[in-house]
Amino acid sequence: MKTLINLTLMFTILVLSVSSFAQKDKWQDEEMRAKFEELEKIKLIETLEMNEETTLRFFARQSEHKNEQMKMQDEIKANLDDLDAIIKGGRVVTTNELKSKINAINELELQIEKNRVEFINSLPDILSYEQIAQLLLFERRFRNEVRRMIMKDRRPPKDRE
Repeated sequence: MKTLINLTLMFTILVLSVSSFAQKDKWQDEEMRAKFEELEKIKLIETLEMNEETTLRFFARQSEHKNEQMKMQDEIKANLDDLDAIIKGGRVVTTNELKSKINAINELELQIEKNRVEFINSLPDILSYEQIAQLLLFERRFRNEVRRMIMKDRRPPKDRE
């Protein structure tokens, strides 16, 4: 019960700090991302009821997975930037050139999904299947909660009431 109260308190502090940063136009993406990741880790450890060894093994594997995902996201961003430059550049673009960029982006998107499935399928040596199911549910709920908080913060002040 004490842990739940501490987590609730930390979550409230985090939400208030996010709100104050957004209101002051001092949103620091990397700093806030790090805070959300820390909060996610704490809540995940509690939700999955992981011991210290399991926690270390899981987060090491998750970190490796996230690094791979970020590399692919960076490649997608680079391809989209190239595509944007091609379109806005005003030069004549061949269909094959556009098709090639589109295919590269699609392939990377598919690779991201494949990588995600491989990560989940690699977890039974660390987590039970019940914990893996809880992880999938936790990730969806956490992502939705963060999205809801961000969207709530973006509404005009008169709509917040």
